[in-house]
Amino acid sequence: MHPTLRLALALIAGIAAALITIMLIETIGHSLYPPPALDYSDTEALRAYVDALPLGAKLMVLAAWLAGTIDGVFVAGLINRARFGLCAAVIGALVLAATLANLTMIPHPLWMAAAGVLGIPLCAWMTAKLLPRLLKTA
Repeated sequence: MHPTLRLALALIAGIAAALITIMLIETIGHSLYPPPALDYSDTEALRAYVDALPLGAKLMVLAAWLAGTIDGVFVAGLINRARFGLCAAVIGALVLAATLANLTMIPHPLWMAAAGVLGIPLCAWMTAKLLPRLLKTA
């Protein structure tokens, strides 16, 4: 397979895996902590809702962001081992961009925003460093 095509396929599959993982974990979180009917254009109502959420609900969202990053980088790395670092950087950047958009639209606690903004690049980097070693031993 042509290297450019392999890179494109790895990125598309990695992004899809990240999105699916995030959606699945957030869906589980919503089933455990069902959200009420909200007016998403009312920032104060959103802030009050997020502030009132139990810690477990907030941790589910954070876990979704981090697990989605790891899963997306992992899938991309399986497809394109030669450009694994580039795949990790692109997928990590896209998940981070989506998270930043989420953080600007929905008010989150500061600790949650900081953990997401710092944790997503860290997860992408750690997966990029550890996965090639794991694949060599497998």
